Amino acid sequence: MTGNGIPQLYVVRADGEQIYGGAGALNGDDLPTMLLASLKRSGRAFNQQEAEFLQRTVKASELALQSGDLLKTGVVLSEVGQLGPHDNLGSFAKPALRSKELYVELKKQIDTKIAAARSQLLDSQSAKPLDPLLAVYEAEAISKLFPKWKNATSSVVREIKKQPQYTVQAEQAEALVRARAVAASLSPRIRNRAESLYTSVIRRFPETEADTLARSELATVAPNAKILTMQPEGLKPGTTKADGFRTWSTQKGDFKTRAKYLRQNAGKVQLMKEDGETIVVDIAILSSNDQKYILERSGKNE
Repeated sequence: MTGNGIPQLYVVRADGEQIYGGAGALNGDDLPTMLLASLKRSGRAFNQQEAEFLQRTVKASELALQSGDLLKTGVVLSEVGQLGPHDNLGSFAKPALRSKELYVELKKQIDTKIAAARSQLLDSQSAKPLDPLLAVYEAEAISKLFPKWKNATSSVVREIKKQPQYTVQAEQAEALVRARAVAASLSPRIRNRAESLYTSVIRRFPETEADTLARSELATVAPNAKILTMQPEGLKPGTTKADGFRTWSTQKGDFKTRAKYLRQNAGKVQLMKEDGETIVVDIAILSSNDQKYILERSGKNE
């Protein structure tokens, strides 16, 4: 209000939408009633900690997307799920709206990328399949981070797993993507596991394209990693076999891992993966070759 003019009252939402506008003073209960009604239309409010977290996460996601790193974009953006559904945080604040835009854009780019990879692998039988396979497994890893996307890539992955010509490269792609996803985390505790995962790729697939990529990426994550100074001759496939590591899989083929037999008891087998993690699996669900291997091992131990 200026001078003796009539007061003008406006309530404007965070996105610029005018919720209320009127001339003249509101008397009695009219003012609190109007304010309560405006609050209902104004969207969710974040506390300071939530707002700062959202701003940091959105900024990091934007930078990753601009660089073309969809996996890192997905890993970082998935953290927004702590505040609510990715496609509707219930807020009109700029970071919240931008978060939804990034969510939609990421899904669009993933769909485009996996369609192109599928075409390369299944329609034209790619002579150099590692790159499209990496695209497929990165898309699968990202989809698992968002509840509404879980089945977005499953059909393509199933199709590719039926192609025996891609079996070796598919294992390489899965292992590389696992390491990349850990390296992309915002949590230092999780990122610290990246060195062991990249080291596992280098040991499992020496003198391959996956080995080259793993070394290059590991040099960025952990430039002082011991394995980067080792000679390739010490990393031949036979080394892994001598250590007892092998590929284990279920009868249905929906689970596969590289691990070493430790012991078996009460219908379960304990395995140690190449990154040092131990897992316990029901023997009954494993492939016949795995069950035979366990029987032979248990007999030797006896």
